[in-house]
Amino acid sequence: MSVTAEVKTAPRIKFCQEFADRIVQGEFDCSELEDLSSIMELVFLQIREQNIIDHICIIADKVDEAEGDLKNTDPVLLWEEAGKDGEDIGGDGNHTRMGLCQSKYADKIKTRRVPKVIWKGLGITTEEMVMIGAILNKENEKVKAHNSVGTLIKQLKEWKELGHDFDSAYSHEALKALGKDTKKQRDTVIKKAKEDYLRNQASAAGKKVKQYGQGASEAANEELNKKVERLRDSKTMVVKGPTGHTKNLEWSVIGEITDQEVNAGKHKVALVLYHNSFENKEKWEGDYGTTFLKRLNTYLSMLQPVEVMLDDGGIVKYNYQAQVYFMDFLEDDGRQNIKTD
Repeated sequence: MSVTAEVKTAPRIKFCQEFADRIVQGEFDCSELEDLSSIMELVFLQIREQNIIDHICIIADKVDEAEGDLKNTDPVLLWEEAGKDGEDIGGDGNHTRMGLCQSKYADKIKTRRVPKVIWKGLGITTEEMVMIGAILNKENEKVKAHNSVGTLIKQLKEWKELGHDFDSAYSHEALKALGKDTKKQRDTVIKKAKEDYLRNQASAAGKKVKQYGQGASEAANEELNKKVERLRDSKTMVVKGPTGHTKNLEWSVIGEITDQEVNAGKHKVALVLYHNSFENKEKWEGDYGTTFLKRLNTYLSMLQPVEVMLDDGGIVKYNYQAQVYFMDFLEDDGRQNIKTD
């Protein structure tokens, strides 16, 4: 069973908020309890990215402690006749029904029903049913799990497919409606959603972000170290590191320059860098990388030139200079090596 197919459009945020308020205020609450077994047979919209087992157990325990009293549970939301074959579809409360199903006492469940004549008349789409369910998942006093970061990431990627970029005004407004009140909270979720989305795109093309440094494969770090050694010579000192930690890179450059026992007479600084995420790559290619290199070159220009004595006793002075080299950002994800025929 599934919800009737339709052309996908982005949810009307203000409308969804207002309709969710109507639901919370009890407009669609049913006066009689319904049989839990019948509700367990229905399909529920998958609002969260996964079921939270711990939360389901908490609901069961709370109801058992109350010997079957449902006072600390919300009614489950049902969209009447929204299914492909005219059956009801669950819109919120999947964890509640699963928790009650595990309870030793519960055989009934509270419900709230939105008649077809209402949701159809208002033009409520599947995406808006999902949005309304997500709004209802905002944290409250009753036994209910609020929206996880994974759920919000899932929503952001869906809105992206519907034409709203991750950092758009629409996405910020929608996240506000789902409980992320501050820009800092929203930016954190958006950053993760964008990274996840770009990684999935790379995966679809048979690629993945190549990792170097701590936690990376032995082969990748061997490749990194070989590049470092190829660049290191009598005139060149080498610093390696991720673009996401420019302060560490600056301190590493200073450390190399001041280590005259190893680097005496060297005036070239080779930076072997790598992006360990799409976020770091995007930031570097924005103004992050330009700012870092400008700051580094300013520092190098303030240093005394390196004096090198020639074989004939003469002295040549060299100003410090930096050169950046990048490791490969993407690599094959291994699927190319599989033979299926």
